[in-house]
Amino acid sequence: MYYATDRKYLPERNNYGWQPNRTPPYLSYGSVQVSIPEKRAPGELPLPPWYDILSGDDAQKYVLIKGSTRLSRADFLATVKARLRAAPERHAAFVYIHGYSNSFDDAARRTAQMAVDLDIGALPVFYSWPSKGTLAGYEFDENAAEWTQTHLQAFLADFAEHAFATDIYIIAHSMGNRPMTVALANLLEKRPDLLPQFKQVVLAAPDINADIFREQIAPRFASLKLPATLYASANDKAIRASYNFADWDRIGDIRGPVVGIPGMELVDASAVIMNFMGHDYFASNRVLLTDIATLIKTGQRAKNRGGLKGIPSQAPQYWAFP
Repeated sequence: MYYATDRKYLPERNNYGWQPNRTPPYLSYGSVQVSIPEKRAPGELPLPPWYDILSGDDAQKYVLIKGSTRLSRADFLATVKARLRAAPERHAAFVYIHGYSNSFDDAARRTAQMAVDLDIGALPVFYSWPSKGTLAGYEFDENAAEWTQTHLQAFLADFAEHAFATDIYIIAHSMGNRPMTVALANLLEKRPDLLPQFKQVVLAAPDINADIFREQIAPRFASLKLPATLYASANDKAIRASYNFADWDRIGDIRGPVVGIPGMELVDASAVIMNFMGHDYFASNRVLLTDIATLIKTGQRAKNRGGLKGIPSQAPQYWAFP
């Protein structure tokens, strides 16, 4: 997979830390190799437990980062362009923007797992902003997500203009939706010529103030006619905790009465089986993976995708898994 990040590079670890890179040029680029066990159910992301020292590098059991290579901007774009040119069918890429409490390695592993499980024939790319990677780092992450927005906008512009990707799919999770939505709207309002390249935008469990989203973000997406789908759940404990922290509703927390979002498809994922926190359902549940894959492969809107019901049925305001 390929990446862009505005994290600080740590040469002693050959990795990127949670500290932001405050020295221009802010963005670093490269590639990461990740191995995925063959015998693994879709959505599973098995990681070595801290106590498993002897078999912690067993590629048949765990998702492992096998190596990484740093690239200059020019080499990154040239390499990605060559990969996309060589694609036998379509010149497609998906860009994943991770959420709160994610390290660089977390983002790499999740991108690899989605690349395998979605199986959409798109080059996997991830953008990693300097989340602290800890549950206690929420306030820092909020500032980091705001700080990264201009860098993400610059990267998306660069990628769309120079990477030879005719089909770009955006998948953003949790707090990563904050910089993504603003960056993408700013970019496409400024550069409407790039709009046809952005085929689908997936907002998974977005940790965004609900009123700000409805009043300031969704109308911009609607005016651009961006094909966007928002997945929300009433069983997402992380999003509920975000509400308790900020004392303001989050758009990723779908609680009645549910109100549709003009110009954007809202999908209620409350009925699907989730893990304890219920926050990574977009990538850990087979039903969600299938729906997202169908959305990207076919471009079908919710009314034509199997497994979703409109609510209310006669004139749906939103969609739900039964």
